[in-house]
Amino acid sequence: MHVTPSDLRLLRQDGAVVRFAVLESMAFVLAEIPPTGSGGTALEAPCTRPHWGFVVAGEVTVEVEGERQRIFAGSAFHLPSSGPAHRFIVPGAARIAGFEPIDPFTDTSDAGLAARGYELMAPEHVGAATVVPAAIEPLADTNRIDVRPWAMSGLVLTQARFGPGSGYTAEWCDAAHWGLVTAGRLAIEWEDDIEILTAGDVYHCPGGPPGHRLEAADPASIVDLTPTEAFAGGRIAAWRRRPVEAVEPAAPGVPIAVAGLG
Repeated sequence: MHVTPSDLRLLRQDGAVVRFAVLESMAFVLAEIPPTGSGGTALEAPCTRPHWGFVVAGEVTVEVEGERQRIFAGSAFHLPSSGPAHRFIVPGAARIAGFEPIDPFTDTSDAGLAARGYELMAPEHVGAATVVPAAIEPLADTNRIDVRPWAMSGLVLTQARFGPGSGYTAEWCDAAHWGLVTAGRLAIEWEDDIEILTAGDVYHCPGGPPGHRLEAADPASIVDLTPTEAFAGGRIAAWRRRPVEAVEPAAPGVPIAVAGLG
């Protein structure tokens, strides 16, 4: 399944605009911080939830036990649930996109969100969403897929660039994925269906069968998350598996992992 930026539900809390979609066990969230920054918003409250995110625009500082780390636009980051509490500090206008597990008992109805202090918004009040996390150079090589993976506590973050005509002969994949199309257009071909996605779309491939594969007639790129256990066995695309075999797992106890995209 996939959602376009216009499909994202729209909320506001403490001056920050939040757009989101629930994709099975994960929520995709796009937070838009006003020019006044994060002061007085829920972003600065201590948090222990895990996050796999991208700084789309602006600059974000993550504070963990008094230590601060700046993260700039075009970078991905991960904060594990096993680490100490963290909080986000944003000095000015910024956009942060990302995924986090969602409790199946969380009430995401309009009434439930309003009860938690969110103001329901209409798209015409805030304008269009910009989801793409980085300007990524297109890959011109025909039939080639260029892959960069990072191990991030239970999930593998993959940045992939597709050259023209790539993916059509890839193996069927049964692994679950949550991701973003960051440039171009591509198809998710299922063994029994097909979906067409374009830049800015958010997608989820449930674990198969039926299996799927990603196909690009023209240059395209994605950033997505795949459960680490999926690489241990079963059907998974070779272009995903091969580079992951060389990735060192993140050191235990590291409070934040940062990867530069682009």
